[in-house]
Amino acid sequence: MVAQFESFSDDIDVLRLRCQSDDAGIRRVAMLELGEAFDPLAIDLLVAGLADGDAGVREAAAKSLDEHDGPEVVRALVAALEDSVPAVRSAAAESLAEKKECGCNDLLIERSGHADPFVRSAALRALRQLRDPEAMAASLRALQDPVPEVRREALGVLGYLKAEEALPALMNAAQDSDPTVRRTAMAALVFSKPGSHGAASLIRGLSDGHWQVREEAAASIGKARLTEAVPALIERMADEYWQVRAKAANGLGRLKARDAVGVLGQALQHSISNLRKEAAAALGEIGDAQAVPALNAAANDPDPDVRKLVRWALDRCAA
Repeated sequence: MVAQFESFSDDIDVLRLRCQSDDAGIRRVAMLELGEAFDPLAIDLLVAGLADGDAGVREAAAKSLDEHDGPEVVRALVAALEDSVPAVRSAAAESLAEKKECGCNDLLIERSGHADPFVRSAALRALRQLRDPEAMAASLRALQDPVPEVRREALGVLGYLKAEEALPALMNAAQDSDPTVRRTAMAALVFSKPGSHGAASLIRGLSDGHWQVREEAAASIGKARLTEAVPALIERMADEYWQVRAKAANGLGRLKARDAVGVLGQALQHSISNLRKEAAAALGEIGDAQAVPALNAAANDPDPDVRKLVRWALDRCAA
């Protein structure tokens, strides 16, 4: 981003004066403009803005600190997680989650055990991007948290770490009572290897009672290239939710599953164009001549994106 004020040394002084205005609206605008002022004083002014008496000013300061880095920024945002106004807390959490290097990993790990579940979940969310192995123990503990949101954020940290030693905990989370936690566990298990216990958990996830869990399981299976899941993915091509079918089709394409040519060909006639696109793309990835009749039948699909993928798939099947 080009610094808006770096060519005008007086502008930061103007903003400093605006930050002292009696008008909260002027102070709020100054906070937003400070997000683009790449001057050391800008950080000081924004950190001070987090203590402003007006919640709108504090929220604007928290949002603008997203554009600045450094331990002092992170410490200020962590403190703002305990603000009395939810909008300020949320803005601080959003800005924290964008920090890929912060220098305050220990502070975030410590806050992951805070009494307030919002602070716990925000700290874990910020730790995810940092990929700090030191956060594993705290994240494993957080999987026992009574609040689902905290458990989901802990799974995000463990998923980013891709540590084999966390696999048993991820497998347990795949059976969590909360479907949003189970769905996140499916995403975290994406690093599972063929034949592993993690792979078995993903395959079981395809039969979960909640469609979004099944959808995430299908997506992760494709990414992990779990060939043993092909029969289960083919079964999901009959799922009542087209979103699950679409992810199953994508996975079958990634796995180049020739046994799936028939069900993928049938999906080319589905009323949802997104599913037809995934089916055509999957058939192209598989590249089996047996798919040619179904692809020819879809050559005049009303959706131009589907037609384009059908033509591409036909070229692949003819190669």
